[in-house]
Amino acid sequence: MRISYQPIVRLADGMFDHVEVLARTAAPDGTLHGPENILNAMTSSTRAVILTKTIIERTLDEYSEFGFAARNLKLAFNLKLDAMLHPGLMQLIDNLRARCGLSPDMVRFELTEDQPVHNLAAARAVITDLRDAGYGLALDDITPDMPYLAALLEMPIRAIKLDRSIVTSLHPSARNFIRDMAAQASTRQQAVIAEGIETSDQHETMRASQVTHGQGYLFSRPLTASALRAYLNAR
Repeated sequence: MRISYQPIVRLADGMFDHVEVLARTAAPDGTLHGPENILNAMTSSTRAVILTKTIIERTLDEYSEFGFAARNLKLAFNLKLDAMLHPGLMQLIDNLRARCGLSPDMVRFELTEDQPVHNLAAARAVITDLRDAGYGLALDDITPDMPYLAALLEMPIRAIKLDRSIVTSLHPSARNFIRDMAAQASTRQQAVIAEGIETSDQHETMRASQVTHGQGYLFSRPLTASALRAYLNAR
């Protein structure tokens, strides 16, 4: 497993905001694979929690090693919605964070969904507990056909994250969807993050649509911990 970090910036002024932690698997020759291998291994909520624990532990080891605490670097981890419902998750997160001396407001979770979560009441209860504990929460990979989208958007989350397929689409329906999501988020005082921004035109389109934050190759590719330290030094 390899850990990398992709910066997320504010679109209004281009200033760095936080990083998303990306976990990838590596072949024996060092070739990195996409996230599918890790996601496919999360065949149950228990296995998902075990892998999530490993990712967080390795990240926090690097957090200490590279002095990111002194920079108040905020971390965003992916968290599957079904794993979020595991009864031991909250205690696990608290223990790992406390071991590193990291306050809850420095940790965010991007809630991802590869299988629909039908127990929305249970999901709301856990999301509320995480929010009340001080963690930041974002709903990840937003698309128009996301199951239970309207109900999920009403959860007590801090941000929504637009899927790359919507951000890069030139279809008018995609643009309308982005503007609608941004307008709804504004009324809820939520940030809107656009994934996959690679061109200046996409950047300007997202800004014009009232999207607040961006992530993508236009700003930075995923970085190793040492490369992230150099990136932060340069900025």
